[in-house]
Amino acid sequence: MDGQTADFSRFRRVADGQCELLAARFSRQSFGRHAHERYALGAICAGVEKLYYRGASYLGTAGTLVTISPGEIHDGLPGSDQGWMYRMLYVDPQWLNRVVLQGHYGDDHLHLFREAFSRDEVFAQAFARQHALIEVADSLLERDSLLLGLLAALFQRGGVRLERALAAEREAVRRVRGLLDEAFARNVALDELAALVGMDPLYMIRVFKKSVGVSPHSYQIQKRVAHVQQLLRQGMAIADASFCAGFFDQSHMARAFRKVVGVTPGRFRDSG
Repeated sequence: MDGQTADFSRFRRVADGQCELLAARFSRQSFGRHAHERYALGAICAGVEKLYYRGASYLGTAGTLVTISPGEIHDGLPGSDQGWMYRMLYVDPQWLNRVVLQGHYGDDHLHLFREAFSRDEVFAQAFARQHALIEVADSLLERDSLLLGLLAALFQRGGVRLERALAAEREAVRRVRGLLDEAFARNVALDELAALVGMDPLYMIRVFKKSVGVSPHSYQIQKRVAHVQQLLRQGMAIADASFCAGFFDQSHMARAFRKVVGVTPGRFRDSG
């Protein structure tokens, strides 16, 4: 995970759920007792954080998940001289109840976690990786898909059931694929795909992945790579082909290209 040693903090707000992302290391910062109006969800990546929660104090080390429901009083202090480093999401509860929990628990069901700290090194590392990808994602479809998938996995881990009845899945997949086939180069939003088929975004992702084998975002990337291949066969320059296919930069395209094709764009172009 992150290899920072000096104190730092990066904050980003994304539209979905009025979600806020924080990546930080604190060795001198101390947070007094307070409560959030949102879920505070995260993973400790290094060091030790000391936390007061529900009348007792706890220590969280690397590999600890942080799950604090809205309204819960807590603080945050360095638990060692080195402090702690973590990645956090702050998520609006009404949006989460509607989009992720899909109305199963009602608008007021906010206290879905029993513990503020829980030890799970594998999931904490996965959380940190996904959080880092969300932080830098330029594609709306990629960012929204990562965010919803991460939140769903976190709540399912906590025992929250997210099942939905199956309905018109085959037609929904056909329509989503059709839009992505036509608009592969456009920065398509997850909400647009969900609205197209009348499904919740998270449900739509699951239905699509179950049928196609990959997420809508991965499918879009593969369509873009296929278009780059077509343009390179026609002799177009790599940078121009990358732009025409909808990639934000050539390095991003090159990584995706090699993952799908197995060789670099340059080698593919020059092989003929």
